[in-house]
Amino acid sequence: MEAYLEYSAVAFGVIYVMLAARNNVWCWLAGIISSVLYVYINVVNNLFQDAILQTYYVAAGFYGWWLWSNKGNAEEELIVHSFSKQQNLKLIFFGALLVPIFGFAFSKLGNSLSYFDSAVTIFSFIATWMTTKKILENWIYWIVIDIVAAVMYFIKHLNPTSCLYIFFAVIAAYGYYEWRKKIDLQSNAHRYGVNG
Repeated sequence: MEAYLEYSAVAFGVIYVMLAARNNVWCWLAGIISSVLYVYINVVNNLFQDAILQTYYVAAGFYGWWLWSNKGNAEEELIVHSFSKQQNLKLIFFGALLVPIFGFAFSKLGNSLSYFDSAVTIFSFIATWMTTKKILENWIYWIVIDIVAAVMYFIKHLNPTSCLYIFFAVIAAYGYYEWRKKIDLQSNAHRYGVNG
């Protein structure tokens, strides 16, 4: 039963990241389903840090769905945009400050990979927030996070999930390409006064 749930979570995770790369609002529904399943899987396997992260993903999923579904005032509609180097450095610095704090807390829960878990957790919080806001660089964060997470889940003997994160890293590269293209189209439309 648990294996079936893990494969289902993987399947919905794949749907989520592929739709997100295509800038499709329905990615959030798939992400919510995947995360709910992972909350259960992680609790059953006593992976409470991962369960906390997946719970955050559920909440972020509803928030992202709400943001991306905004069809009101055109000026309020969320568009893909990029952060400056300074803005990204501030996020990285903020995340780096929190990693040892959470790593120490995780170590007290008996996690042998506490500081790696902390880094994945903190920067996943940041990258998910960036995704909800349609910030291009979220995909760069995800590439790094996914590679680290793939190794961690392999060590934790969750092999299908480890493979999923390798796939996520590949799709994240595709997502960056697609969103970069979207920004270029928006820039050209603005430059020549074209709407849409």
